Parts: sequence; C-alpha cells; structure tokens
Amino acid sequence: MAVASEGITMYDIRTTIKVPAGEAITSGMSVRVSAAGTAWRVDAGKSDVVHGWALTTVVTGAELTIVTTCRMEVDTAQTIGARIYTGNVAAGSAPSTTFAAVGVVCGFAVEADKIFCNVPTPAADG
Repeated sequence: MAVASEGITMYDIRTTIKVPAGEAITSGMSVRVSAAGTAWRVDAGKSDVVHGWALTTVVTGAELTIVTTCRMEVDTAQTIGARIYTGNVAAGSAPSTTFAAVGVVCGFAVEADKIFCNVPTPAADG
C-alpha cells in the first residue's frame, strides 16, 4: 500500500536537482534519475535506487525539483526511530517504516507522522 506525503516541511535548496519528469510524479514520491536524465518513480519496476524526493506534483515532461535531504510529513503511522525504506510499491510511494526492509534505506522516522529522508551514498548503480 502506498504512503502519501502530506508535505515536505524542510529541505536545502542548495542540494536540489532539476530534471524533466519521465512520467507523472506526485509530491513526496521517491524518485530516481535515469541514464537519459529524466526522473522516474521508485516503484515495483525499479526499487533499488533513489536520488531524492519530488518537491511538487508534476506531469510528464515538466521540470521536477528533486530534494536530496528533507523532513516530510506522511499519512501513515511510522515507528519512531525506525529506518525508512523507499519500498517497491506499484505506481510509487513516499518512503516509510512500514515497507519493512524493501527498497533502499533512506532515513528514519522522527515522529509518528514525520520522517527524515537523506539520499544514501552511493545513491545507486543506475
């Protein structure tokens, strides 16, 4: 089951990335940048890489701002202090503790409804 972002409450503009969206992407979703330089959702098709999180909702072809470190509020109860994972949810998702070791570890839960996300290094192998 997908987890929805209820807003990114902090990020550093100096570490954002802007690329065109390869598909429609919803705010807060975990995303990856393809070899073609376009952003795609981290989902059931490819869940072993994450380059950040969508700052806003965009349509295919629109410029997407990807944040690489942020605090995010989510709609699903989190286990405080537990690792968050990108998951491998069909159609994408915000990260969550509820994915129980599926996808990429990318932060931890700060509160029951707030997570801290940070792109791991290395972020991916492509």
